[in-house]
Amino acid sequence: MKPKVLVAAPISQWYDYCWDEFRVFLKSITYSNKDIFLVDNSKDRYFFDKVRLDFDTEKTEHLQSIRDMVTRDHNIIRDRFLEGDYDYLLMLDCDTIPPVDVIEALLGGQKDVSSGLYFGNHDINGELKVMPFAWVFSKDEKDWNNTGYLVDDEIFPGQLMKVAFTGMGCVFLSKKVVEKVPFRYSKEMEAWDDRWLGHDVWDAGFEFWCDTRVKCKHLFLNRTMDYHDLKNKGRA
Repeated sequence: MKPKVLVAAPISQWYDYCWDEFRVFLKSITYSNKDIFLVDNSKDRYFFDKVRLDFDTEKTEHLQSIRDMVTRDHNIIRDRFLEGDYDYLLMLDCDTIPPVDVIEALLGGQKDVSSGLYFGNHDINGELKVMPFAWVFSKDEKDWNNTGYLVDDEIFPGQLMKVAFTGMGCVFLSKKVVEKVPFRYSKEMEAWDDRWLGHDVWDAGFEFWCDTRVKCKHLFLNRTMDYHDLKNKGRA
């Protein structure tokens, strides 16, 4: 029997602009033994009413803090996973489009934690630059004061490589990890729960891997909201 996989993502009407492409991707995933579960934190219900026509979707409360919403919804997904008979969780962002064989590819690495690779805007000393959402330890493992972005030699050609952590856009977690590691973040740092997932994965005795051959499309250029503007308004 193939391992059973829960494919899941928090969603929001802010990403209505890319919903059609994400919807097509979800319906095109080639792996058969899977369920799909989405959690909508939109302010209104119109997006939820559209999405639930195609997929199992839960509506949650819209909050002032985006990090609070996303972390809460990741934990709602975690609860659904633990209540079911799943072996792996594929956590996605709804603006990230992996290859349709992403589950087979990440299963093939035989790791408890692995991810695909995608790129997007990062604030580098006040300047937005397109960089990978993947970080390595610059010196010693678990030295969180010294991490850096992947460089070209690590990204091209692709490889399965050990990393400190990645963004949450395409992360594949075994049941052993999901059982031990809830999602969280610290208000003392700007980091989201992806960075803390990396910390807690390593702290629980697992390793974090990124398969840079599994390159994902990131639909961030046409966003109808500006994350940095929301951040400046205290919403992040």
